[in-house]
Amino acid sequence: MRISDQLRHSTYLNDLHQRLDNLYQLQQELSTGRRIRNASDDPSDASHALRLEACLKRQGQFLRNIEDAQSWVNFADARLQGIVNLISEIDSLAVRADNDDQTEEDRRSAAVEIDQKLEQLYNLANSQFNGKYVFGGWQTLSNPFAATRNTDGLLVSVSASAATIEGEIYRQVSETEQLRINIPGSLLFQPVGSEGTDDDLFYVIAELRNTIGNNNTPPVGYEETRSTPYLRDKLVAIRERFVNQQAYLGTLGQRLQDTTSRLQDYNITLTDALENAEGVDITDIATRIATEEYAYEAMLSLGAHLFSKSLVDFLS
Repeated sequence: MRISDQLRHSTYLNDLHQRLDNLYQLQQELSTGRRIRNASDDPSDASHALRLEACLKRQGQFLRNIEDAQSWVNFADARLQGIVNLISEIDSLAVRADNDDQTEEDRRSAAVEIDQKLEQLYNLANSQFNGKYVFGGWQTLSNPFAATRNTDGLLVSVSASAATIEGEIYRQVSETEQLRINIPGSLLFQPVGSEGTDDDLFYVIAELRNTIGNNNTPPVGYEETRSTPYLRDKLVAIRERFVNQQAYLGTLGQRLQDTTSRLQDYNITLTDALENAEGVDITDIATRIATEEYAYEAMLSLGAHLFSKSLVDFLS
């Protein structure tokens, strides 16, 4: 079967173009470090790479959730420590005011200090982190605690937003784990339904202020339940609620750190797997490029020899 010169020429050009295309593909892989740029390059590995990339994105979101949670926890823990310190300071003032060597003026002065610290506690109860109320349950955009004051401006009572104060806020930190990152105000300042009782931090301190300011004398009929020692006992019990929640935040912070380390290790594994799925072997690519370049130059040389001959060359 006779093969025409036109067919030989066409076949040669197709082969030459294929060599050029091979070189281009290899150079692209070398420059990008990726063997797979389109699903058609290797459907099986491309599908695997897509799954790995999706998994890496999820892990990245979990790490961002943890970072957000850790910031929230650190802020809340600092506020709780401030509250515990204030409660201890109020207790110390009450102990001193209960001593027989204290004058009526001394006790009035102590009552003023207690009132100032009560105001600080009220402000801390309404603490905000990045514009969100920390102790307001799931409703983070509304003031969780509202004060009632007498005509002299003294804080008399505090009401909590009962509809939201128990709300819990969670963050997804892994494929299978959600963690509560907030301390509901009901676990700290005022359990739901306890407003105006001995479980209400604000009420106990306000009554302690009033008793001490009245020369350490409880109201008539409340000599026992509004005495300084009784109110101090209630205050110490309430302080334990805060200490217990600090312990929870400490444990939570450690879990977040451990989860971060685990996710970072997993990310390294996923990244390595992704590189294996779509990455290139630099040494292998360099060798293949050299081979293709040699083949391309050889074909150019062959083409120059074959297609430079004229009809006279063949007749001669």
